[in-house]
Amino acid sequence: MRILFCGSEATPFVKTGGLADVLGSLPQAVSKLGHEVSLVLPKHKAIKVKYQDQLTLVATRQVRIQKKHEYVGIEKLEHEGVTVYFIDNEYYFGYRDHLYGDYDDGERYGYFSQAIYALIQVLDYAFDVIHLNDWQTGFLPHLLNVANDDKLHDIKTVFTIHNIAYQGIFDKSLLPYLSVPYHANLEYDNMINFLKTGIVSADYITTVSPTYAKEIQYAYFGYGMEGLLRERKDRLTGILNGIDTDSFNPKTDPDIAQNYHLQNYLKGKKANKEALLETFHLEPNDKPIFAIVSRLTEQKGLTLLKGFIESFLYHQALRLIVLGSGDEALETFFEDLRRRYPNQVGVYFGYSDKIARRLYAGADFFLMPSRFEPCGLSQLIALRYGTIPVVRQTGGLKDSIQSYNKFTVEGTGIGFMNFSAEDLERSMHEAIDLYHHPKNMNKVRRRAMQEDFSWEQSAKTYVQLYTSLGGR
Repeated sequence: MRILFCGSEATPFVKTGGLADVLGSLPQAVSKLGHEVSLVLPKHKAIKVKYQDQLTLVATRQVRIQKKHEYVGIEKLEHEGVTVYFIDNEYYFGYRDHLYGDYDDGERYGYFSQAIYALIQVLDYAFDVIHLNDWQTGFLPHLLNVANDDKLHDIKTVFTIHNIAYQGIFDKSLLPYLSVPYHANLEYDNMINFLKTGIVSADYITTVSPTYAKEIQYAYFGYGMEGLLRERKDRLTGILNGIDTDSFNPKTDPDIAQNYHLQNYLKGKKANKEALLETFHLEPNDKPIFAIVSRLTEQKGLTLLKGFIESFLYHQALRLIVLGSGDEALETFFEDLRRRYPNQVGVYFGYSDKIARRLYAGADFFLMPSRFEPCGLSQLIALRYGTIPVVRQTGGLKDSIQSYNKFTVEGTGIGFMNFSAEDLERSMHEAIDLYHHPKNMNKVRRRAMQEDFSWEQSAKTYVQLYTSLGGR
């Protein structure tokens, strides 16, 4: 099959979040299964700076945006078995420092969909499936559906929702810039809504975990889209994301203090734990390290810690290390903890891939008490490094972490159901108890390290879906 992936960001070219990790890995995994795979991205400023010398011009076109015609430069390079196309337009993407958050995001990504349509024509409709990702591409399936072009009818579209909270909502004054007549598919709650457009226009809808596919059909998780998703539930499925197991491999990772694998993980974890404590200037002792690598937001459940974490620190029951940035109130909270418990709390505001990997390798437990979590990648990485996740059983966290049973010693992590401080506190006590029973701790840790969340597994499921759609 010939598959075109469409999205706004992908590693290694440009990244702001998990979408980039998916589009940096899934196309390659599908390609390795023997399919002809392409990816199209906007040529953001960061891409222009890093990759301009590697790009080849394919064609130039123009698309109509209201009363003007905008330039479309189509450039490409080959990357690990995938042909990557870049949409070049200096005004919309080339000079801006941010991928999102500008006043004209609706116009910019409406243009992006029209430019992809031009790319499809330039390449003589050479795709069986077009796989769209998040609201930034949600306009495209509608554009293809209303186009007076018979050659498009056999190309199937798949639309993946990575986080339903981000919908691409704009004033209806955007409509003239989309260069299509008004259609009910474009509108939700008297606004233009790109995510809604993708949901109702694509041939099939996916999201990034089976549980999240069920959750978003209910009001608590659906952000207003639950009714539409229930109507299309026979064309909706959840496929769990994977991770790059070559990159996230404690046996070869160059950024951790000492490499290790399943046969020598006790020695390796010990060395990495000692190095981690030294990095953050924390007192070494026989207590477990709980790590957080996250955006510091309410959605991630970190506000739950405010009610009880100081009790753990006062009794010196654990060490806590936090890597991330976000809400000012949460940053202040963690900084205040570090100031009052300097020997037990470490904090790094911002993001460092190297420090994150050292946390995965050196910590004993990994905290993800999310209010909702479409998939989550951090818990999968933690498993890979033998660090036991403590998670709320929602979305991809529920699908990827088998909850520990202290009577049978089964499971790969500590799970709790209710979004409450009491349940999180109870789970952390359970984790500490497990830590002080080394035989059981090692059984869980070994089982965690043997879990397979490679992209190959996810890619096979996507290919089955593409085939079932009956594309040409």
